[in-house]
Amino acid sequence: MDDIIRKFDHRIKNPDPHIVALLAEIDGIRGEFKSGLRMTPQAITNLRKSTLITSAGASTRIEGAKLNDEEVEKIMRGLAVSKFADRDSQEVQGYLETLQNVFDSFQNLPLRESVITSLHKELLKYSNKDDTHRGDYKKKENTVGVLGPDGKVAQIMFETTPAYLTAKEMQELVDWTSEALEKNRFHQLLIIANFIVEFLKIHPFEDGNGRLSRVLTNLLLLRSGYTFVQYVSHEQIVERRKDEYYIALRKSQETFKTDHDTIAPWLNFFLSVIKEQATKALSYLEEEKVEDTLSPKQYEVWKYISEVGETGPSDVVKATDIALGTVRQALDRLVELGKVKRVGRGRGTRYIKV
Repeated sequence: MDDIIRKFDHRIKNPDPHIVALLAEIDGIRGEFKSGLRMTPQAITNLRKSTLITSAGASTRIEGAKLNDEEVEKIMRGLAVSKFADRDSQEVQGYLETLQNVFDSFQNLPLRESVITSLHKELLKYSNKDDTHRGDYKKKENTVGVLGPDGKVAQIMFETTPAYLTAKEMQELVDWTSEALEKNRFHQLLIIANFIVEFLKIHPFEDGNGRLSRVLTNLLLLRSGYTFVQYVSHEQIVERRKDEYYIALRKSQETFKTDHDTIAPWLNFFLSVIKEQATKALSYLEEEKVEDTLSPKQYEVWKYISEVGETGPSDVVKATDIALGTVRQALDRLVELGKVKRVGRGRGTRYIKV
């Protein structure tokens, strides 16, 4: 175990000042989110549902699926259906149910190999092509590469762990991660980041590794107290920044088993995604607080300004069909509360969200 501790500890034991500052920012936002979480049960339900849909769609699209979020929502509405005609629908259904399970039961899902293989089995349970290997570590070699137009690997990004070493390396990774988290030997986000980048380097399963890594990211973040991940999709941010995602992984993983082993590129990317999630989650709370303090028409005016960025009273009237006098009163109230800022005077007056 000492060799494994040295192997992983050195990657995260002396984070540079930028990383330390980023960790502090994330934890500060997390504290604000926890202390301000007074959303109604209905609002929480709606946000979680939206996150499940966007996460399932994004995570499967990262791996090549084509279903948009509207199609994913249709699949969610038909949860009683157990068979799907095409691979994309099968993978989306598996992701929806697995992530829902994580959201509902994360406290009862400790990081163990048995939990990881069980989640893999659940993730792929509708995929006909995965009947023979779901829930089992790979028995043949796999590679991570860029697909060409013909759907075949055109360029290998890095070599994964050989099949015969997979069980050993997974046990070492899980043992180190569990022990480090339990004893708080490092900041939890550093430990989680190392787990994910190493998991993807091992690539322990024949298929589904990318999707499972994002399920496990949600699980580990929830178990570490980052509850805002249920309300803002981690997967959607990664999909939007997919090129950065792959570059950060490749730059880190190509250094493994060399004398300059580092996860700095991955760490910077991973923490920036978590910070974006946290910031967006906090903005949802702010919207909820604003709604509590405004009349329905004032809130409608504020929502419109939030969406367009900068606008004038006449534009608000056209967009909302609220009388000009009421719009002006609403704008005065929003300025008074510090929710919008008045720019200019007279007919050219504009309003922007603070």
